[in-house]
Amino acid sequence: MKKPLTAAVLTLSLAAACTPKPPAEKKPAPDYQMPLTRFSPPNLAKICYNPTDANTVYVRMVQGEMAVGYLTCQNPDGTRKFNSQYGDVVSKFSAELSANGQELKTLFGKRRLNIDAVVTEFANREAQRRNDDPQFCSRMERAFAWALSPGVNSLSQVPPPHDLGPEMNIFPCAK
Repeated sequence: MKKPLTAAVLTLSLAAACTPKPPAEKKPAPDYQMPLTRFSPPNLAKICYNPTDANTVYVRMVQGEMAVGYLTCQNPDGTRKFNSQYGDVVSKFSAELSANGQELKTLFGKRRLNIDAVVTEFANREAQRRNDDPQFCSRMERAFAWALSPGVNSLSQVPPPHDLGPEMNIFPCAK
């Protein structure tokens, strides 16, 4: 008589131990960027961006990627998932984004790049990531949370969820 009772208790204990626990809520942190294989082109010294110029490009990359996340990630009812977060990011960093537009225009003018083409290419490549990255929206959610956290006061502190730089020949110069 004790064996069936013991077996039932053991089975219930094992089932309870195997029940998945809800994931702990993560604090906002800049640890969401999709890892990439790094490579350096042979002519890196000729095409690399100094730290100031690289920062200018990456700020626009972050903004563009967040815009794609805002436009493509949806709630179950079909509404935009990051509607308020994107508006809050644009509001929080509006002065920086305005200055960045001017800096980007000057930088790309020197490099003879079409600003509209580059910014559109950021968006197009990020939109493709939506299809390739199963964690796309959760990565975006963490990026928005980090950008809106109190300790972040510049978009340069926000890593782009997907570093598009290497595939677009945007490399920081070696230090």
